[in-house]
Amino acid sequence: MSATAPATRSEESLYTFMTKNHAQLETMFQGLLDAMAVGAPDAAKLWTELDHGLLAHLEAEERYVLPAFARIDRAAAREILREHGQIREQLLELGVAMDLHALRFAPSQEFIRLLRSHAAREDALLYQWADTRLEEHLRAATRRHTLAR
Repeated sequence: MSATAPATRSEESLYTFMTKNHAQLETMFQGLLDAMAVGAPDAAKLWTELDHGLLAHLEAEERYVLPAFARIDRAAAREILREHGQIREQLLELGVAMDLHALRFAPSQEFIRLLRSHAAREDALLYQWADTRLEEHLRAATRRHTLAR
């Protein structure tokens, strides 16, 4: 094996792993919107994949990263948890709209804006901290939980 071989997913930093996951979730949501725009029959399947992936991501942060981060910056951790609540609420509303075949562009775009804003906060604050301060077994557990969707 070469000394310059690319890092495996378990060797990459938590920052890199989670920011890639943010991008994947956004791509999944855009793919869902594109599928819905053309009446693709797999839209419900795409919704389920997005829902599971996003919830696994939030749960991983809440279980493995945020408790330790809260000991350092309680206010920022609370704000991230508050945003998680907003994301879950909108995800539920969009899921109901999806089931009723009534998902509209404007609420979907609002949801994407919320996800982007939240991701930017986590990328700049939470993952930077986690890369250097979070215990390795918690970083590994975060990766595993995020992938277990």
